[in-house]
Amino acid sequence: MVTQNKSTIVEGKASSASWSRHGLHLAIGAISITLVLSWLQASQPSVCCGDFDGYYHIEWSRLLWEGLRHGHLTQFTWLPLTTLDASHYADQHFLYHLLLIPFTWAKDLRWGAKIATVLFAAAALFSLYWLILRYRIRYPLLWLLALLGCSWLFYVRLSMTRASAVSILFIVAGLVLLFERRYVWLLPTAFLYVWTYNLFVMLLVLVVLWAVTVYWSERRIEWRPFLWACLGTAAGFVIHPYFPRNIRLFLEHLAAKSGSASMQGGVGFEWYSLAAWQFLNSALVASVAMALGYLVFGYALGRSHDDRVRMQRPMLLLLFSSFLLVITLRSVRFMEYWPPFAVLFAAFSLHAVWDETKENKHELDGARPSQAGAISWKLLGVVVILLAAAFVYNLRTTRRTIISATKDPDHYHAAAEWMLANLPAGALIYDINWSDFPKLFFYDTAHRYVSGLDPIYLLDRYPELGRLTERLSHHEEKNPAAAISTQFGAVEPAGLRYIFVGDYPAAPPPEWFDYVMRSGQVVQLYQDSECRIFELIYHSPNQAAASEVRQLDSPQQRKAVLAEVHRRFGNDVYATDEENVPGGPALVIHNKRATEGWVKSLFEHDSESISGELLWQLGFRLYVVTNEKESWVMEVKGNPKYRSAFSEPSAPTPK
Repeated sequence: MVTQNKSTIVEGKASSASWSRHGLHLAIGAISITLVLSWLQASQPSVCCGDFDGYYHIEWSRLLWEGLRHGHLTQFTWLPLTTLDASHYADQHFLYHLLLIPFTWAKDLRWGAKIATVLFAAAALFSLYWLILRYRIRYPLLWLLALLGCSWLFYVRLSMTRASAVSILFIVAGLVLLFERRYVWLLPTAFLYVWTYNLFVMLLVLVVLWAVTVYWSERRIEWRPFLWACLGTAAGFVIHPYFPRNIRLFLEHLAAKSGSASMQGGVGFEWYSLAAWQFLNSALVASVAMALGYLVFGYALGRSHDDRVRMQRPMLLLLFSSFLLVITLRSVRFMEYWPPFAVLFAAFSLHAVWDETKENKHELDGARPSQAGAISWKLLGVVVILLAAAFVYNLRTTRRTIISATKDPDHYHAAAEWMLANLPAGALIYDINWSDFPKLFFYDTAHRYVSGLDPIYLLDRYPELGRLTERLSHHEEKNPAAAISTQFGAVEPAGLRYIFVGDYPAAPPPEWFDYVMRSGQVVQLYQDSECRIFELIYHSPNQAAASEVRQLDSPQQRKAVLAEVHRRFGNDVYATDEENVPGGPALVIHNKRATEGWVKSLFEHDSESISGELLWQLGFRLYVVTNEKESWVMEVKGNPKYRSAFSEPSAPTPK
């Protein structure tokens, strides 16, 4: 009896010590991961890193919150010539943007984005380390060091304000649910993943690879995880605020990004592959871990070929990390996934060997389990030194890369302020570099843009316009002004007048500007060290003929339409005719409840309908909305495709 009590006490002490050690490991991981990511994010004041997408995400989250506060989803009206126009836009990061909303309450949106990035990235990296602890992999701090030093490019991409960190959390959740066979929980996981990011396919890949693993180890078909994951994915698509547009957008991405062996031209750098040496340099620890994982897995399999169930976890990680390796070799953007999973593959494979060695030694000679399968302290010391050196190198390289690749926080700010003050609200701006859009959108939501977020959106809707920039870059158009005016005039009723040329990723050479301006029909309005803004003054013969006569241009006709405006909106909304306002005459809509979203929707509708042509025919030059505190202004350009409707004396009223 006394012996049993002593045994119970010893076991209790061991259990308590184990939990204390576990808590210490958790604390060390959480603190070190957060410090590393915070240090990297604090290396510069801008939203990181080599592109501007983070500016779009944080600004759109702010606008989304503004709409939700007023009981509606904000309409996305800033890319009207793309497949992301107001009637087709679908938010493929909807849940991620909702998660960003609390960070938009910061005084400076940029710092809100940076804080959010640190928290999401730390959670993602900690979840990977947590897998090591949950499944009692030996030497957890050693694997933490390997994760922290797996790849400098991984940390560059993890430092971007993107949904990839949240995506890693879903993958880790999927691994746990598969390892522990809680398959039904794959349904809500897949549902939320679809709402968060279009790479939800990673979870589907994972469940397919698990089915392969189970068949390999147990010789049976495991269909349940695939069923639950598919049901969750389908529900995520259908029960979605942007259904069915979200399906069309996903298929558009799928066709564009995975339909060919090589990536189409014009997409971002992230979609291309790295040279072999660059790849190895950017992820040396991950590459070594992958090679070690293959070797150790083969060794472990050879020693326990009759017990494949023991090898299920490393087998799944082998298949998944190999899949990630293949797609990372094709497109560098997947470097935000492969390196840490390569480390996990090595960790779980070595654990399988150590676990078997522990059992065999314990059975043969009664060795203590804690000693069985251990590696020598000398070897452990060498590994720690090498990993520490790799960690320091990767950390320094990451910081240096972030600083060199990230533009100044006020990049394009002065130009955007100039456009807000000098260009009419709602004007369409031809951003020669589609990659400039997120930064322009961050500073200036009063104007619309030709292309942004991805070139496929313009290419899919207007292929000729999508290829116009490339033709201009090769000087293939005899008259650039005529080409721009004619091609945009064919699809945009109001035509196009303004061109923005920035220096991201690089400014065009001086001879390009000479080529575009040589006809005298493109004039420069603004220039600073970062960009130039031009006005197109070319008008085709058809445009000139169509703009000759305004059939209803008189003060009496303008005043007559005011009652129609009141009938259109009702309540306390009314209109006035301001004949003497600078740049007028102006039609002013007075609506005390007007918001920026309501105004943009109104301007968008009226500029694309017969109402816009009526305003032009009446002689209005400006269209103004005021809520007595703020005012929004749009230049009236008419809508030539409705011009023939005004050949008769009677004119339609706004609808």
